[in-house]
Amino acid sequence: RQRFGHVSAERVLSGPGLITLYEAVCTLAGEAPRTLLPSELTRAATDGSDAACVRTVRLFTGFLGGVAGDLVLTLGARGGVYVGGGIVPRLGTAFDAGHFRARFEHKGRFASYLQAVPAWVITASTPALLGADRALTLGLT
Repeated sequence: RQRFGHVSAERVLSGPGLITLYEAVCTLAGEAPRTLLPSELTRAATDGSDAACVRTVRLFTGFLGGVAGDLVLTLGARGGVYVGGGIVPRLGTAFDAGHFRARFEHKGRFASYLQAVPAWVITASTPALLGADRALTLGLT
C-alpha cells in the first residue's frame, strides 16, 4: 500500500505481484529482499529453500482463494472454478490447495454454499487450443 496506494487483486495475483508480495513479506520481517524472477521465487518456495518465498506463496494462495470465493458469490458460478494463468500451474506442490480452499470457503454465512463448489487448477499447457478442438469436434461453432 505504501508503494501503490491501493492494493487490488490484479496487483497481487500476477507474476509482478508475486514479487511485490515477496518484497513486502521481507520488509515486514526486517529482511532485505533478494532480486528474484517469479520463476526463481516459485522454485525457492517449491523446494523450501527460502522461508520468505514459502510464506509469499502461501499468502498468494490464500489471496487467490479469497478472490475466487468472492467471484463465485458475485457470479453464481456453482459449477466450479478453473484456476489457470502463468503462476499457479507452475507452483506445483507449493500451491497449498488446503489454504486456497479454506480462504475460498471463508465467507461467513455463505460458507456452505461455497463448500459445494469445486475448484480445479488447469495444468494443460494450451487449454484454449484444447477447448477449441473440443468445440470443433462437437460442432459447437
